[in-house]
Amino acid sequence: MNNKSKLWPAAVGATAASVLAMGLVAVPAANAAPTDVISVGSGQIIDGTVLAIPDFAGLAANGAATAEQIGTPPSGPAVIENSTPLDLSAVFGVVNVGAGNIPLLQNNGIIQVGAVSQYGKAVNDGSSEAFSGTVSGAPGLVTLPAGLPTSGDPAIPAARITAGTAAILGGADLVNVTLDIDTLAAAAKKDQGAAPQGAYSVAGVSAEVGGTIVQGVASAVDPLLTTANVALGAVGLPITNPLASGVIEITEADLLAAAGVSDLNSLPAGTDMVSFLPAAVSTKIQSILATTLATTRSAVEALPDTIPPLGLPNIAKTTALLAVGTLETAINTLVGGLTASLVTPLGDALTALVSARVNVQETAPSGAFTQTALQVGVAGGSIATVDLASATVGPNLDAAAIPLVNADTLAISGGVGLLALFTWLFVRSRRQVAAAAA
Repeated sequence: MNNKSKLWPAAVGATAASVLAMGLVAVPAANAAPTDVISVGSGQIIDGTVLAIPDFAGLAANGAATAEQIGTPPSGPAVIENSTPLDLSAVFGVVNVGAGNIPLLQNNGIIQVGAVSQYGKAVNDGSSEAFSGTVSGAPGLVTLPAGLPTSGDPAIPAARITAGTAAILGGADLVNVTLDIDTLAAAAKKDQGAAPQGAYSVAGVSAEVGGTIVQGVASAVDPLLTTANVALGAVGLPITNPLASGVIEITEADLLAAAGVSDLNSLPAGTDMVSFLPAAVSTKIQSILATTLATTRSAVEALPDTIPPLGLPNIAKTTALLAVGTLETAINTLVGGLTASLVTPLGDALTALVSARVNVQETAPSGAFTQTALQVGVAGGSIATVDLASATVGPNLDAAAIPLVNADTLAISGGVGLLALFTWLFVRSRRQVAAAAA
């Protein structure tokens, strides 16, 4: 046997042994460790900070639906999912805040949530997804499993914010507001090697706004109607004050008109929806009063011009029309001053009371990216800043830091090693037979 013939089986044997060893021993990447977090996805209905509870964020994190892939090389299932619903009573208990020592969460508190879910997904390739909020409003960024469990009160919208200056800040009840949101959802996703993405959905928003500032406008209408009703009552058409309740109902269409957008999801990141309420309330008051005046004028104009049977002029109608004209002038003067009497003071009071910022995106120093659908600030954030419907992904390992050898690749490489070994043994046996025959 020449030297080349002697070297070949030795090389094959060495190769087989090496490959087999590779299949049995995984060499991790230089910057990875068995305790490294490969990927994280966390859905969280409630997060934030509360002055009265220094560890509020920690308590909230305990209630999140967090999925983690830990360990390099990866072990266990390739995909880990968590959809544990938030137990508000267990996580937060009863938290009372403000001048009236009122509940912050649920139980007729400042912030209440309806039937909402949370979900986290982590994959051992270094990618992750997260979601929280109303499942029906989930952004298309992520694909959710069927049958996610819910938490919260199904009898109310996805979120309800109820705040008043007297109860929270003390003093006069300058403004009280209830903000209902039917759809509230946030999603985040990070693919391997790609930048994180976030998406949110807010829809079905309505509000009720009251307090002494709104009531002041309603009260200013009363004497004007009292004067007009002297003549209008004589023809059977007295007017009742359409603002008497002191509460103005705002629809999503009203809010969109005040914001100058066609969709709440088109608002710039961090926009405060509450900031549009003063203008929306002013416009709604003008609309209500204009409708009342138009209806009254039409009713008076429909009266007969003469009185049977003699056909005498209907003086009462003429007097009522004059009263309507005088009322229109007075109401128009009142409406013209709404900026000073309503919009400015209402805006100041609401700013001090509560905010509701949509589409809040944050990247932590660690690299974790969070998409929040709605961030509620109570008393300018000095009492509480509560994130509703948040989704967080990362920090995730890059592909280069994740060893490719795991339970699956170990079996493959081990098989290759055995095949090489058998090949070497077979060739060696053939050569020994050939040598013996010679």
